[in-house]
Amino acid sequence: MTAIALAFTASIAWGCSDFLGGLRARRVPLLSVVGLILVGGVAIALVTVVVAGGPFPGFGPLWPVLVSGVGSIVAFTCLFKALAIGPMSIVAPISATYPIVPVAVGLAQGERPSALQAAGMAIAVAGVILAAASGGGTARQRLSALSLGLAVLAALGSGVMLTGLDAASEADPYWALLGARCVSFVLLLAALVVLRPARKTRGVDRLALVGIGALDTGATGLFAVASTIGYLSIVAVIASLFPVMTVILARLVLGERIARHQEVGIAGALGGVALIAVG
Repeated sequence: MTAIALAFTASIAWGCSDFLGGLRARRVPLLSVVGLILVGGVAIALVTVVVAGGPFPGFGPLWPVLVSGVGSIVAFTCLFKALAIGPMSIVAPISATYPIVPVAVGLAQGERPSALQAAGMAIAVAGVILAAASGGGTARQRLSALSLGLAVLAALGSGVMLTGLDAASEADPYWALLGARCVSFVLLLAALVVLRPARKTRGVDRLALVGIGALDTGATGLFAVASTIGYLSIVAVIASLFPVMTVILARLVLGERIARHQEVGIAGALGGVALIAVG
């Protein structure tokens, strides 16, 4: 029961952080959004290491940490941009198809998915296609090719991040998470030095984005703990429902309305994710 409660809490936190981050990204420069979220993420990851982490595991798992950090910065950047320019109620479920990446990596390593996982991947792809099809509503509520592409890239980035994090977590999951967040932050700093974007961000936005980053990384920590004390298949299904919270908030706060076939596509994408996780 504890694992279920932790995973459910993680899904709510992820859904809220995606919505709030996407909302801020509509008026704050993207690199500022990602940078401040990473500041919050590094801070909470550091606190977690101090409180719950073991001794420093060394630099043995360095390469998967690097892979996870790169995947994370791609996922953050693409996701928040997609949420800023597209309907959150469609973008979020598409970004939740990230389990396809770990499955593909497993195939390359000789693993064979179950029939349920294969069906889940097919349903998820079909759901993405339906959700991406143009429907009624305002220009804001239509899914553009750009927001679709960014949502797909966000899913791929998340899949790469979690695959690398899984490999690095064999030594210590808390140190692995901290290392991945630090890698992402260093990459973001390099981008800021090269691009030199405008940094006009209000104090309230800065505080909010740091808090959103702490919320996102805290949710990741809850999922990690839940997966160690409960069945991974059950925990993964519950935690992968985070887009439901994003969709609910988008409808309640932004009044987003989407076409019926897009609702079916969203349900298909979420259902496909669930089948992949339980397979």
